[in-house]
Amino acid sequence: MASVHVFFNPISGKNKDKELLEQIKNSFMEKGFDEGEISFVFPISPKDAFQQAKKASQNKVEYVIPIGGDGTINKIIAGVYEGGNQSKIGLIPSGTVNNFAKALAIPLTVEAAIDVIVQGRDQKVDICKVNDHYMISSLTLGLLADIATNVTPQAKRKFGPLAFAKDSFRILRRNRSYYLRLDDGKKIFPIKTKFLLITMTNMIGGFPSFSPSALINDGLIQIYTMKKVSFFKFLFHINDFRKGDFSKAHEITHFSTSQLTIEPLKIRTLMLPRTRVDGDKDDFVPVSLEVLHEAITVRVP
Repeated sequence: MASVHVFFNPISGKNKDKELLEQIKNSFMEKGFDEGEISFVFPISPKDAFQQAKKASQNKVEYVIPIGGDGTINKIIAGVYEGGNQSKIGLIPSGTVNNFAKALAIPLTVEAAIDVIVQGRDQKVDICKVNDHYMISSLTLGLLADIATNVTPQAKRKFGPLAFAKDSFRILRRNRSYYLRLDDGKKIFPIKTKFLLITMTNMIGGFPSFSPSALINDGLIQIYTMKKVSFFKFLFHINDFRKGDFSKAHEITHFSTSQLTIEPLKIRTLMLPRTRVDGDKDDFVPVSLEVLHEAITVRVP
């Protein structure tokens, strides 16, 4: 029977964590897995999660399974990829938004997610190299990243997407613009923008069909910029945005590419914008992105 490594980052030592792990182990055993082939990994840091996932891949563990949201899944997928991509990724979502899992139609309940791992099919999926690390779902810069900066993991767990509303009014009132140079290898775009959003799937913020044309293995990233923003206009168009329809919002520019370099047009060290990748703080610009086509294998329905 195939070996299984389940990566789990316990929030606390509460009984519900122990119950969850027991549920996962029993579910795999009921589906024919031997208890000795089911291992739980408890990384002590994101770096440790990456290293242990890399080791599991090098050791050709059949299924590497992160329990968590996009940030957690990012580290595990990066480790598996750098370990030679010898393992298949199974997903048990438990994060706030779960863009990556939702884009792959992974069920959000434990039992149903394990059914997909055991009975589903293999799907090749793109990831994106961002400088010397990786992205599986999204990169934000500017307005969207600024709003998320002060949101703690505890607030995200407690309030979900509503946790981001608290600072939204303050950030919108500040009305900061960013001056950037975008280079996709064919054309250079000097821009002034309120935010930069890059997605790999058709899902952002938990909203389905945000980028209707985006596929999980099309070899492309989707780029969105906004010249100016009015909070009330944003609210007026929000249902259109959720459907991926930007035709009525002329302030938004959208294009797709397989690679991109983002550089500051104005070099001011204290003003350099910082990116967020898959919901976590990441590098300051400049950053370089390159899509790695069908780089990993994920179990899907």
